[in-house]
Amino acid sequence: MADRIYIVHGPQGARLVKAGMRQQALSHVANSTFNIRVASQDDLVQALTAGMKIEQYRAPEQVELIESVAS
Repeated sequence: MADRIYIVHGPQGARLVKAGMRQQALSHVANSTFNIRVASQDDLVQALTAGMKIEQYRAPEQVELIESVAS
């Protein structure tokens, strides 16, 4: 698959990323913007006590398949 240049809009503005798939471009930006780790028990107690809700992961639509067919 050939690389494309994607524009990724985020909290700090737009970034151009050359990648093979849109998910790779998004991951590239997310990895330099966010920190992630497994929540500790203390993290959970503190967050839930403060009223934070637990979100359930939902897979994004598979737009890449549509983009590949349209090219």
